[in-house]
Amino acid sequence: MARQRPELKVCGLTRVADMRGAEAAGADYCGFIVEIERSPRSIPRETAALLARGCRARPVLVIEDMPIDELLPLAEAVRPAAIQLHGDDASHIEQLAEALAGRASVWRPVGLPAECADRAATVAAALAEIDKATQAGASAIVLDTRTASGTGGRGVTCDWEAAAQIIEGSDLSVLLAGGLSPENLAQAIDATSPAGVDLSSALESRPGVKDQQRLRELGRSWREIVR
Repeated sequence: MARQRPELKVCGLTRVADMRGAEAAGADYCGFIVEIERSPRSIPRETAALLARGCRARPVLVIEDMPIDELLPLAEAVRPAAIQLHGDDASHIEQLAEALAGRASVWRPVGLPAECADRAATVAAALAEIDKATQAGASAIVLDTRTASGTGGRGVTCDWEAAAQIIEGSDLSVLLAGGLSPENLAQAIDATSPAGVDLSSALESRPGVKDQQRLRELGRSWREIVR
């Protein structure tokens, strides 16, 4: 049976020109990081709403530790296809999924180390975390690299062998993130068979600003992958 076409997410978009470049490259999702202070790609909620309003792909709102009473008006303004929820515990996922009532799905990041000292234990722990997120109402998982400063945002690949085992064992769709680039994207997909892939820092000229040439290179790589 033919493998299902993976979906493409370009994250950390801050400008209209970058969003258009991501769309031209074939992005199914455009990710907007909103008011996460530790991220150089963070934008104000007003900017996210303006970008999402003109987005031709499906917007994804990336947030962290934002109270529900602040998040729901933001979701109403942005109207995302999904909310990628960092930081909060499973009870927050459940509250958000119930409050959204199907208007947007909830994605949950799960962190993996760049290299696993004990791969079996790492895979088991990640699958337990995914099961907890599933029970709370998450619709998809973003499997990203965990570093000392948190999960994601550092352009470092995770342990792909562990990722492949987690993706195979997960009841939810899993997007692979962490250090993906036009150069290693096909290899990453072949190695892990994810439902989707998530790129950001490898496409930048500087943090928060995408390089149009890199976006064109992504487009060429992506067309080769999905043809």
